[in-house]
Amino acid sequence: MKKKITLVVLASIFSMALVGCGGTSSKEPAGSQDTPISRNAGETVYPNAITVTVTGATAKDGFDVFMKPGETVTLNATYTPADANTNLEIYWTRSPESLFERPVESNNGKTITLTAKSEGDATVMATMYGENYADVNSNVIKFRIQGDHKANADFEKGSVSYVESGVTKPLTIDTLYRAGGNPHMNPVGGAHVLVVPVGFQEAKYQAIQTSSTIEKIKDVFLRTHDEVRAAGGWESLKSFYQISSYGKSQFDAQVCNGWYIWPNANSETCGGGPDVVVKIGAWYREEYAKANHGVLGADAHEWSWFDSDKDGFIDLVWLVYSHETKTNDTQWWAYVTYVSGTPNVTTPVPKTLGWASFDWSNDGHDPHTYIHETGHTYGLDDYYDYNNVWKPMGGIDFMDQNLGDHNMVSKFMLGWTSPYVVDDEAIITLRPGTTTGDCFLIPSPGYNGTAFDEYFMFELMAPVGLCEADYKAGYSGTSGYSQPGIRVMHADTRVYNSNRDTYVSTQSQVPYAAGGIRIDNSYGGRSSLYADSDYFPTFDSKGNEIQNYMTELSLIEAYIGDTTWPKSSGYNASNASLFKAGDVFNLASSRGWANEFMPSHDNRWNKAKTITGWSRDKKSQTYTIDDTCRFNYEVKVLSIDTDPTYGYTARVLVTPNAACYNA
Repeated sequence: MKKKITLVVLASIFSMALVGCGGTSSKEPAGSQDTPISRNAGETVYPNAITVTVTGATAKDGFDVFMKPGETVTLNATYTPADANTNLEIYWTRSPESLFERPVESNNGKTITLTAKSEGDATVMATMYGENYADVNSNVIKFRIQGDHKANADFEKGSVSYVESGVTKPLTIDTLYRAGGNPHMNPVGGAHVLVVPVGFQEAKYQAIQTSSTIEKIKDVFLRTHDEVRAAGGWESLKSFYQISSYGKSQFDAQVCNGWYIWPNANSETCGGGPDVVVKIGAWYREEYAKANHGVLGADAHEWSWFDSDKDGFIDLVWLVYSHETKTNDTQWWAYVTYVSGTPNVTTPVPKTLGWASFDWSNDGHDPHTYIHETGHTYGLDDYYDYNNVWKPMGGIDFMDQNLGDHNMVSKFMLGWTSPYVVDDEAIITLRPGTTTGDCFLIPSPGYNGTAFDEYFMFELMAPVGLCEADYKAGYSGTSGYSQPGIRVMHADTRVYNSNRDTYVSTQSQVPYAAGGIRIDNSYGGRSSLYADSDYFPTFDSKGNEIQNYMTELSLIEAYIGDTTWPKSSGYNASNASLFKAGDVFNLASSRGWANEFMPSHDNRWNKAKTITGWSRDKKSQTYTIDDTCRFNYEVKVLSIDTDPTYGYTARVLVTPNAACYNA
C-alpha cells in the first residue's frame, strides 16, 4: 500500500511555512517506483515532512486564510529534508470544491493557484503519495471566503415599545389584551402572583392536601435555578422565566401556606377555575385579618400587593388543585382564562387565572405544564392545532409540546428580544437564541416595525441553556433539536381592532388593536374561519377555489420528506428540520418550500391578499390579490461553528432580489 504525507496551508499577510512532523510506518517491499537519494553510501533518505507556503491572503478571525470571492492565493509545497526525493507527486484536496474555481497547477503539481468563487468556509489539504517513508501528520487549514457585506450593527431592531403622551411604554402581547379590556400578566418588569392550593372535602383528597404538598408546590413555582440544580432537577417556574426572559421578567409569587377548601361537599359542583377565583378574594382577606394571617401564614402579603401595576386587577392568580386531572374534561384540565370584573385599585379583583392539578407536577418535580400555562398568562397562544389536522411548529416549542424554551417570535411579542430587521444584503452572526436573544427577521412589504406583522424569523437552535436537557433527552414523548442549526419560521402575527376584514397596518395603531392577533395555529381557526383564521386562495384545474389556511407561526423546514407538518398532526420536527452549514433557503427554489409551507403555494406573502367582504355564512370571502407582494430573498447558512462561550455561533448570508417566481 502507498503511504501518504498530508499537510495543509497556513497563511498570513506574509508568506509562512507549515511543516508536518514525521511518524513511523511499516515498510513496503523493495521495488518502489520512487528513486531514493543516497546521502552516504548505503544510506537512503526519505521525505519526512512537507512544507506549504501561502501567498496572497491574510489570516483573520481564527481562519488561516481569509479572502474575498474573486481573490487568488498561491500555495507551494516543498519537502524536507532538502535532499529527499523531489519527484514525488502532490495531490490537493479542496472541501467543498464548489467554493473555488478550477485550480491551476504548475511546477509539476507542487504549486497551485486557487481563486475563490463563492462565500463560505472550506479546507484545503496537500497530500503526498509515495512509498517507503513515514506518514506525516499536520493540521487542516481553514479558509473563510467572505465579501464586503453589512453586518448586525448596520440594521435597526424591531420595536418593543411605544410612546403615549410622552411616556415610553412596553409594546407586548399584553398591551393588546389591555387594549381589549383583559389585561394579562405584564411580561416585562415585576409581577406579583398569588398561588393558591385548592382542596376538596372528599376523603380521597385529604392525603394530598397537606403542608408537605404545599412545600412541593413552592418548589415547582419558586425555587432558584441553583436550588433546583442542587436537588437534581431542571428549573422551577420562576427560574425558567427569569432565564428565558434574559432577566426582563421577574416572577415574584407567594404560595399560600394553607389550602382553600371548596365549600360544597361534592367536588364535581366546582365548575373549574372561574368558579373558585371569584371566591378567593373574600377568603384571602378574611384569613389575612386573623392573627398571624390565619392559614396564609405570618409572611403573607396584603391583598392589594398582588396588583403591582395598580390597574385595579390582581396581576395573576394561580390555582393548583388536588383533584386528579381528567383527559378531555375542561373542568379538570390545565388552562388559563380570565373572568369579568370592574377594576378596583383599593380592593383589586382577579382577572387572569391559571388552573391545573398538582398531579401535573410529578409529585413536585416537574414544572413543564405550569410553565406552558404561564405562557398563556403572558398572552401567548397555543401553537398546536385544536382541530388535530396539522402541526405547524412540529412540537418543539414550549407553547406546543412543552419543551425547551420559547421561540424568538414569542419572545419578540413578549418584549424580551428585538430582532435585527434585515432587508439588504448582509452576513448576520447569530449565537443561540435561547441564551442570548440573537435573531433576525426578513420583513414583508410595508412592515410596521413591531412583533405584530408578517415576517420570516431566523434563530440558531442548539442543545444549550434551557433547551439542553429537553433537547437531549426529550420530554413527554417529543424529542428536541440535539444538533445545532438555523430554525426558519413564518410568522403572521398581524392584529386587528373589531373589524375582522381589516388588519392593522401601522406601528402607531398596533398598541390599540383591541382584537389582538387575527390568526391562530388551528386548521381553519380554533373557533371558525371568521373568528380566528384566514386563507390564501388557489384554484384547481376547473377554477374551483381552494382555501389554504394561514398560521400564526409555522416552520419552514430544511428537509421536505414524505410527511411534513401540513400533512399530519402526529408529525414531529427533527434535526433535519434545521438549516445547516451550506444550506440555502429560497422560496423560488425547486426544492418546494413554497408549495409545501406557504399558503400561497409560491413566494407571495399572506398580506398580498386584502379582504373586501364575506359570504353570508362567513365561510368564504371576496378579496383582491397584490401579485407584487413577494418574498424575494435568498438565505444561505455559511457556517455553524463551535464556540467556547456560547456553544455555537452561525453566519447567515442574506441576499435580496433573488431569483423568484414571475408574477
